[in-house]
Amino acid sequence: MRLQIPIAIWFTLGLATASMAQHNGLSFYQGLARKDALREQTIAFSNIEDEKDFWNDQIQFENDLKIQNLRAYQVYMNEKRVAYSNHAEECKNGCTHSDLYYQQAGFYYTYSDDTILTKEVVGTVVQVASPRIF
Repeated sequence: MRLQIPIAIWFTLGLATASMAQHNGLSFYQGLARKDALREQTIAFSNIEDEKDFWNDQIQFENDLKIQNLRAYQVYMNEKRVAYSNHAEECKNGCTHSDLYYQQAGFYYTYSDDTILTKEVVGTVVQVASPRIF
């Protein structure tokens, strides 16, 4: 009995630490998305080739992140969508961006993680009684 209590405490602390580490890792990607969006919205390129390289590198980074850590990718992309939407609201017609920027911005505006929830993720189904009308 005495051994079970410390094991349960250590197990609980381990789960809490792992959960915090995962949350902190995901908040890193939220901050990175905000920082990247700000840079993308304010950067000035000297020529079109530099801009194409920049966007290709950005797309490659996002594709690599999606492969390596899907949850981090979803957090990053959701935050990018919010940042781009906020920028569009602030900008209205006052900002000028390139065609490549607007092309990429369109992707961010319409991003949706489309997570399909399985029964295992959702858990058991709860049924709620509703009144019958005859």
